[in-house]
Amino acid sequence: MTGLSGVHHIGIVVQDIDASMAWYREHLGFECLYEYGWPGVKAAFIGRGALKLELFQNEEAAPMAVERRRPETNLQIGGNQSLRYRGHGLGRDRESLGNTGGKHRIAATRGA
Repeated sequence: MTGLSGVHHIGIVVQDIDASMAWYREHLGFECLYEYGWPGVKAAFIGRGALKLELFQNEEAAPMAVERRRPETNLQIGGNQSLRYRGHGLGRDRESLGNTGGKHRIAATRGA
């Protein structure tokens, strides 16, 4: 048995890293921990408490396929399907958090 104790961070490819960092800062209180990159790629670690996200913007990335944008077809495609946050007040704020032009979606889930 390994000494695995949790998730270090989650990596997410985004279309606009600056807009994504601003959204996480303004809506969820994340702070930029550091930025880096390599030719054609911008990257940043952002965090709030123990939760850390690594954002990537690749200049040559293809736009999100239409099938990924539709719940009825998204689950037919492999890969990451959702990222859920747990915290206080997210359910009350989901309407304002979801009202970001379709670029981000927050789903409040009761329980665990």
